[in-house]
Amino acid sequence: MHLKRNTVKKNGKVYEYAKIVQSVRREDGQVTQKVIKNLGRMKTEEDWKRAKSILEAMKKGEKIVKLKDVKIEKQLELGGIWAADNIWTKVGVGKAVRNSFAKRDFKYNIERMAFLLTVNRLYDPGSDLATYKWINKKAYCQLEPKEQWVYRTGYRLAGQKGEIEEEIFQNLKKNLNLSPNRVFYDLTSSYFEGDGPELALFGYSRDHRPDRKQIVLGVVMVDEIPITHQVWAGNTADKSTLERSVKDLKERFGIEDMAFVADRGVMSSTNLGELEDWGYDYILSTNRRKNEKAEELLVKDVSGADEVRAREVYSEGERRYILCLNEERREKDLEKLKMVREECEKELEELRKKIENSQEGRGRPMTKESTIKQAQNILGKNKRLFDIEFDETLEWELNEEAWQHEKDITGKILLVSTDNLKPSKTLDEYKNLKDVEQAFDDLKNFLKLRPFHHNTDKGVRGHIFICILALLLKKLMEKRTEKSFKKIMNELEPMKANILNVGGEKICQRNEITHSQEKIFESLDVETPPRMLVETKK
Repeated sequence: MHLKRNTVKKNGKVYEYAKIVQSVRREDGQVTQKVIKNLGRMKTEEDWKRAKSILEAMKKGEKIVKLKDVKIEKQLELGGIWAADNIWTKVGVGKAVRNSFAKRDFKYNIERMAFLLTVNRLYDPGSDLATYKWINKKAYCQLEPKEQWVYRTGYRLAGQKGEIEEEIFQNLKKNLNLSPNRVFYDLTSSYFEGDGPELALFGYSRDHRPDRKQIVLGVVMVDEIPITHQVWAGNTADKSTLERSVKDLKERFGIEDMAFVADRGVMSSTNLGELEDWGYDYILSTNRRKNEKAEELLVKDVSGADEVRAREVYSEGERRYILCLNEERREKDLEKLKMVREECEKELEELRKKIENSQEGRGRPMTKESTIKQAQNILGKNKRLFDIEFDETLEWELNEEAWQHEKDITGKILLVSTDNLKPSKTLDEYKNLKDVEQAFDDLKNFLKLRPFHHNTDKGVRGHIFICILALLLKKLMEKRTEKSFKKIMNELEPMKANILNVGGEKICQRNEITHSQEKIFESLDVETPPRMLVETKK
């Protein structure tokens, strides 16, 4: 088989044509050339290069089609899915899910469904129905799921949460050399638009929605990675969650030697004693109010020239109290404190004028009781700063002692620790709690933990577990690439799986990989997807 050139002269011009021919023997024994494919007129050198490439392809047995016969039926998300799926496998999440359900016979691949529900939170989080539509219409996968698989998978994951978490943790320790010598713990709440399930109750709202029922969520992180979480009823007190969480770390995860880092919400003398009884070191912030020892120590000086500094101000047995000061934060908070005072005084003055007007017959007369109540409502949590009296009219004065105390403690936090770190290092470890705070922000705003689309406890628990698994993948991808997840997805999102109809035959092919995409896959230690992909079942 070879390329044959034909030359035709017409009207004084020369035209070149190309065809692919093959030598064949006729019945009479003569050798002749059979035309295999007419390639048409060759106008440029590029046309001849194309003709030669077609010849080489045909020699290899490759199918040659005309561009007009190629139709792109649809494009599916590939880049982020491919990367996340490889991380899911490499760190043993998929294995943990499979092992957890190994003795149960389902009519579908629950591990694959768990992954697809998880990766959907990284792309286009929504309700179960929206997730089902996304998987079927937009995601590259070898499944053709049914709608009920989406609902059932969440429920089933919730039932096996403990076992799955434990195996994931062991796999992370082995695959990432995870060292749980510092464990960070914090709580958040998330509210419901309607009544919600039995877990949904009124309680202290970190979303500033005391009018909504809620659940309380606690997350434990190591090296910025979530390793376990707990879901409690909405009226659960922060302090009461610590025992269960620490018990889990010891009994379920086998963590014997660690320092526990948490915010002041879980601080209580009972909790400190329990941590010490279990043999765990800790770094906890103290409550600034209703704590005599804290109020006494917070007013002490933190000498030094550094913008942020810390020093040990008291010790009690193995407990060390570390007073920390941030000068920049102090200046900002002092300005806010001044503005709060001025606003309170302005509103109190307006209330006094209202009282005096009522006494002059303009409007309903105001009683002493209603006046004091309105004044207290104006002051709110700042009542300690003012002394209020009512003698014919409203009178107030600044409580100088309380005002001075507020100025003295502004910009400071008091840590209590049994760790032997230097004060500055103790503060650094405590500041790493911001990783948990960032995780909560990711859960609520990026992974769309809320709104809840479930009315059963198990449905809510399953939804939260899927969001936590998505958070795990997000954090792992960020750590490996040292890039924000937004930047990672900006690079990978253009990579699609193209479903092509080529002369009636369907094939699946990715588009070209860019240099920056190759770098992302390289930093993730993930091989790039092949050009020709396994055809989806869609």
